[in-house]
Amino acid sequence: MFSPANQASFLLDIEGFSHDLQVLEFTGKEAISQPFRFDLKLVSERPDLDLESLLHRMAFLGFDRHGAGIHGQVYSIGQGDAGKRLTQYQLSLMPSLAYLGHRFDQKIFQKLSVPQIIAQVLESHGILRNGYRFALGTDYRPRDYCVQYGESCLHFLQRLCEEEGLHYHFEHSREGHVLVFGDDQTVFPRLHHPTAYLQDSGLVADDPVIKGFTLAMETRPTCVTRRDYDFEKPLLQLESAAKDPSLLRLEDYGFPGQFTDREHGKHRARRTLERHRSDYRQATGHSDQPMLLSGHFLPMTGHPRHEWNDLWLLTEVIHTGKQPQVLLQESITIASSGEFSQGYRNTFLVTPWEVPFRPALDHPKATINGYQHAVVCGPPGEEIHCDEYGRVRIQFPWDRDGDHNDHSSCWVRVASGWAYDRYGSVLIPRVGMEVIVGFYQGDPDKPLIVGCLPNGANPTPLDLPADKTRSVLKTQSSPGGGGYNELRIEDRKGLEEISIRAQRDYVQHVLNDERVQVDNQRSIVVGGNARHELHAEEQHITHGNRLTEIRQNDHLTVHGDRHVRATSHRLSAQQQVHLSAGQNIVIDGGASATIQAGGAWITINSAGVFSSVPIQVGGAPMPLMAAAPVALDTSEPPLPETVSTALLKHLLGDEALIELCQMPRGGTPMDCPLSDCQCRKALGYGDRS
Repeated sequence: MFSPANQASFLLDIEGFSHDLQVLEFTGKEAISQPFRFDLKLVSERPDLDLESLLHRMAFLGFDRHGAGIHGQVYSIGQGDAGKRLTQYQLSLMPSLAYLGHRFDQKIFQKLSVPQIIAQVLESHGILRNGYRFALGTDYRPRDYCVQYGESCLHFLQRLCEEEGLHYHFEHSREGHVLVFGDDQTVFPRLHHPTAYLQDSGLVADDPVIKGFTLAMETRPTCVTRRDYDFEKPLLQLESAAKDPSLLRLEDYGFPGQFTDREHGKHRARRTLERHRSDYRQATGHSDQPMLLSGHFLPMTGHPRHEWNDLWLLTEVIHTGKQPQVLLQESITIASSGEFSQGYRNTFLVTPWEVPFRPALDHPKATINGYQHAVVCGPPGEEIHCDEYGRVRIQFPWDRDGDHNDHSSCWVRVASGWAYDRYGSVLIPRVGMEVIVGFYQGDPDKPLIVGCLPNGANPTPLDLPADKTRSVLKTQSSPGGGGYNELRIEDRKGLEEISIRAQRDYVQHVLNDERVQVDNQRSIVVGGNARHELHAEEQHITHGNRLTEIRQNDHLTVHGDRHVRATSHRLSAQQQVHLSAGQNIVIDGGASATIQAGGAWITINSAGVFSSVPIQVGGAPMPLMAAAPVALDTSEPPLPETVSTALLKHLLGDEALIELCQMPRGGTPMDCPLSDCQCRKALGYGDRS
């Protein structure tokens, strides 16, 4: 199969570079879900190759003249010792994917499935649609929020594949290599020709053969159980399991399982079990077949154990090639491993074709220990942006893609000091506030706001440190600001105070008893109207004096009896006092009663009735002024309905009611312009003429 001993079998073709480099030897490892690497030793008659111009070029390493080989990118290159004619060079080939290992980022992906995220990462690095493809048998759910935090893009990509149970391998040709993603066995191609097993006897076979094949089985978990929690369905126990029909129960139980419904949980549990079981039966072998590539099915024949003559999935292949004939009579010394000195060899790992391959969890998710700060975001013009759970959106300072709007993050829960079934405390962080963010179990995909932080742009509502003895809860009117509500507590010695400020209305609702005790003074100032309504009894006890001043009118309506009891009772009016009863008026003076007016008086006592002047028959009584009715549910008192009432209102309040009287303010009834003035008649004034 191979070329004569004096001809080179391994050839290196570097895209766009003319050279005389010859492959002296190489070693390479390639495996499913791993970037391959081939390290080559080369010789050239030119000691002055431009190494930097070779770096990153595409190249193809051919294993034979029938097309077997690998395609990659020059990842590293170096120059070694020089002999009389030839100079040694070292070169490494890796896939373009490997370059993502040098690209680190902190990035947020939202509402994208894992295949969509992978495609976005690859294309941002220049690996376009002709360089990769997906061959998936399952639809993958979008992830609400997925964070690449401090990971290389390669680590991030491989982690996502491992979490979802995706695998990848490479397809090679002289023109390029294609990255192929899959989630089942159908994506793996079958090698065109079977390879026979021939126990290594030291003789050289005419065709490549498998010279060694050993199989081993190892204990693995037989069942997987995952449990999780969904805060939107807190009473639902989210638990899913998958098990192998084995008598021995070896359970892998874990929380959280990264799912929010049982069907998805079953899928993830099944994938985890497949990962555990993918290498429980594994064979190793070695051969000189250069067509072997990982991610391909190997048909084996000729093994004395007939059930092994089947398809095997190549999960890893280590390639080695040597051709010292390129040195001819050069004096360069090449170290030998002692195994073989010329030709091609490989060792490989295989698993049964029917056992699903799942990559091991070799790339853990980054964790964020501690807290980070962020800024609350929302749509343009919104001051408060939240959902029905009080969650808000935020932007981290490391996020280069966010626009400080309602798409900067997922909805982030806000921790509260107290929360239960429609009671607790709620303080929603507002747009522009700086918040401190923790992460559930350190998971960057699960942020949680635990508090707010003042900063240079958003200082505290206190003048610190001058107001260091104060505690305050102060809000701001929204939208637009301009007002605030405030609860302030002052603890400065001798000035202790609790202050409550309501920007507009202040509502208290006491369903049972209320007790207020003020040990010193109490002051109430109401700028508008005040209304008190009691549905039962009211008692007032004043242990000292009571001073009441009414600067306008006073209306009192008693639907039952009214009793006033005092040691002495004095009633004084600057103008008039009117007493009216529907039936009787009884005045009991006890020892005596006196009525006096206009310098005359009448006294009634036990001795009789005495008058300072003779009592005349005739005259006219002064019209009675009835009490003005008032409605409790109006903000303005009703207008009086009689002339007497209007006159009393004028006399008590120095106010003219034009509807009933045209007496000018500050004047007397004699100044009334009406010729038939009822006020003058009621008060006994004569005609104005």
